[in-house]
Amino acid sequence: LMRGAVGFVLPSDQGKGSLLHQGVSYVLFCLVPVVRLLKVLRHFETFQLLLSAFNQVLEALPVLLYTQLLLTLVFSSLIFLVEPRDNIASLPAAAWLTIVTMTTVGYGDVTPASPAGSCVVGILVISSVIFMAFPLGIIGSTFTAVWSDRDRILLMQRTRDCLDQWGYTAQDIAKLFNLADQDGDDELNLEEFRDLMDHMRLGLKDER
Repeated sequence: LMRGAVGFVLPSDQGKGSLLHQGVSYVLFCLVPVVRLLKVLRHFETFQLLLSAFNQVLEALPVLLYTQLLLTLVFSSLIFLVEPRDNIASLPAAAWLTIVTMTTVGYGDVTPASPAGSCVVGILVISSVIFMAFPLGIIGSTFTAVWSDRDRILLMQRTRDCLDQWGYTAQDIAKLFNLADQDGDDELNLEEFRDLMDHMRLGLKDER
């Protein structure tokens, strides 16, 4: 209804719409679809696996970012020194060439014009390939480890959601385990643990 009220076409700057009308239109057409798409993530439990992998990768991220910043500054300075000013007019332009080369994007809008600049960029390409292999390998191995442990992570997430929904606290977990301990040995065997999961209605399959 709100979209229909403001119109389904964004008003032009010279149109008859007021500033408030334009602001509401931009919010409805740009922000609301993103929010609706983010709400769909509630139906993807495996998204927690991706978050868990990124949380583990964040430990190594500061060192990798520092190394990339150091390489960017060094090669930007070298490119700025050896390239003619009609090709690389400023240090930010050299930094842009360095970043594009390191990320293997290669727009082609800025290229080295001198032989010395080509040598520096060639060394940068080789160094970037070696450097980028480290974070990609860390991310890949971390996600593989998280995926192999997905059953435990999803079980913890579903259990936490059920306990929050039912109003239980951390102090009540010991009482739940005591109720599920049928033989009274203060330990839960596989059958007792499966019965507890069934009573909690976590929706896990038997093979999991």
